[in-house]
Amino acid sequence: MKCLVFVTGNPYKFEVAKKSLAAIGYEVVQEKLETPEIQSTDVSEIASYSAKWAVEKLGKAVVLMDAGYYIEALNGFPGPFIKYINQWLSAQDILNLMKDKTNRKVIVKGALAFCEPGIEPVVFTSEWEGNISQIAVRTDKSDITSINEVFIPKGFDKVESEIAREEMVKYWSKSESYWKELIKYLSKE
Repeated sequence: MKCLVFVTGNPYKFEVAKKSLAAIGYEVVQEKLETPEIQSTDVSEIASYSAKWAVEKLGKAVVLMDAGYYIEALNGFPGPFIKYINQWLSAQDILNLMKDKTNRKVIVKGALAFCEPGIEPVVFTSEWEGNISQIAVRTDKSDITSINEVFIPKGFDKVESEIAREEMVKYWSKSESYWKELIKYLSKE
């Protein structure tokens, strides 16, 4: 079995990576490493930079992902800065920003970067849709963020925090085309 290092401190993202890459016989090892995030509104640039930095730090091939939540009614805010919004704003704060907004559509853009030592990163992208709910739903899940409490993924009628973890892992591993593209890429090697 081949092994791949997935750089993340997020156990949820790690579960999706394991499920996605197990299909082609890869064992995924989690590396909790804080990578620098350049100031950009392009998740591909951020993921590429962070993956290259992680490879230089670890000396081995890595996979790293970055995502942004682009809320149409807020002119694309917060985009890739969602990590900071989750740290600084509550779910209710996000809803307050959406007060009186009828367009609640969110485009989630994801970038998955694969990088090997001495080689430039390869970046795969994906987009999916959802909406911002009218109310926030808190749960007892410890790793749920503010956006998870108000984001309704397309195809669901409740916010992400209310959906069973196993169901969401299955959803993200099947629906995110960048995992499929990475699998194709690794299968060719």
